[in-house]
Amino acid sequence: MSIFTKVFEVFSRRPESSVRTTHDIPESTRNRIFLWCNEVFSNSRSEYGTGDYRSKFWQQVHRFLQYRHGKIQVSRGQNSTASPVEDAIAFLATCPGDEFLDFIEYIFRVECFFHVALPENQLIKELNDLLQQDNLPYHVTDFVKETVRENVTEPPFVGRGATVVKTVAYPKVIMRENEVTHRTMTVPALTLLQRPEFKAANSEYLEALEDYRKNDLGDCLTKCGSAFESVLKILCDRKGWSYSMTDTASSLVKIVLDKMSLDSYFEPVLMIVATLRNRLSTSHGGGVNPRQVPRHLARYALNVTAAAILLLIEEAGEQ
Repeated sequence: MSIFTKVFEVFSRRPESSVRTTHDIPESTRNRIFLWCNEVFSNSRSEYGTGDYRSKFWQQVHRFLQYRHGKIQVSRGQNSTASPVEDAIAFLATCPGDEFLDFIEYIFRVECFFHVALPENQLIKELNDLLQQDNLPYHVTDFVKETVRENVTEPPFVGRGATVVKTVAYPKVIMRENEVTHRTMTVPALTLLQRPEFKAANSEYLEALEDYRKNDLGDCLTKCGSAFESVLKILCDRKGWSYSMTDTASSLVKIVLDKMSLDSYFEPVLMIVATLRNRLSTSHGGGVNPRQVPRHLARYALNVTAAAILLLIEEAGEQ
């Protein structure tokens, strides 16, 4: 990810941010996150810490904010002699909520993040816990990574194969609709899908969530169906179950159920995801009567897709 991608591909510039007219982030949440950042980048909570990177962290955040807003000094009404650290914190203490959510994404994109000694999944969980304290409707997703083999291009091991872990997607802020559904289905599904082998399905399901938030409900159903089919094909690949890349969801569900211990009556239950896509989504032409997908049906499709993905992955022993 280039520096400008890191700077500009943020929450406030994604369509989902416009679902609400304002994003209210209270002072208490901002202060908690400032305190947390200082603890995390000082490495004071880990015996394996490699130094104090608080100053570098805030300087790099300030650089992102300068590019993002096209200003040398980003805070308003502050002394022009303020340090980059003071300028960044002063701006973030009073900026609009959507821009503070941009900052949350910057936390994981600064160059000094790799110096943090705490596990990444622990950091994501802690940040989500902080957002929950004021019952804010936001959730931070996990890193998506993949392990690949590459030839070394730098001496002294030029030409040798090496195993490399690459970041496919950085954490980003998404909006959650219903706390119970989000906690019991959406989050567990996203947690399973962040594994490298499920990256295609993960991307499709995240796109479905984004389509829902920007009210592209027909596209939301299409992406739900795509994520579901991707999971079916990935499970077949991993288990060595024969199928064709042109197989539809109906054929894939039959193949998978035949290999699992689930009874045949699960077939129509699992097929509801594909049925909704075929009947209501934008993946097929609507003829003279364009389809209008109600928001509550799109929400149901998201929930039932997450539930189906969880059921199949866990039943296949791939959790």
